[in-house]
Amino acid sequence: MFGMKLKWYPLFESESELENLFAVKKTAVHKSIFGEVLLVKNDSGYHAFKNKCAHQNKPLNGCWTEDNSIVCPFHKYHFDIDSGQGHGTYIDKYELRFVDAKVEIGKEIWSIFN
Repeated sequence: MFGMKLKWYPLFESESELENLFAVKKTAVHKSIFGEVLLVKNDSGYHAFKNKCAHQNKPLNGCWTEDNSIVCPFHKYHFDIDSGQGHGTYIDKYELRFVDAKVEIGKEIWSIFN
């Protein structure tokens, strides 16, 4: 009866707003309806994560990418961009989707209705 469901929230009114964040960099922090989101761009597209390193709950502001990893600026922990996995822990990854030229972010929530 109870289960997890992906709920979608607006993140940007247009894809160009998202693209403008990455004019000269590969990572950016953006405020969303449920807190700060770390956005990452690589060859496979855009990715979104909770802006918190799982190691010591530090924000990932100032992180960078190396190969296919996000590198925490505090302790140099590496997290896989595709899965969020790294060093025996992981950072929460959110889904992104593009609908009618808008960008939405998905977050899992508990729901009675699946």
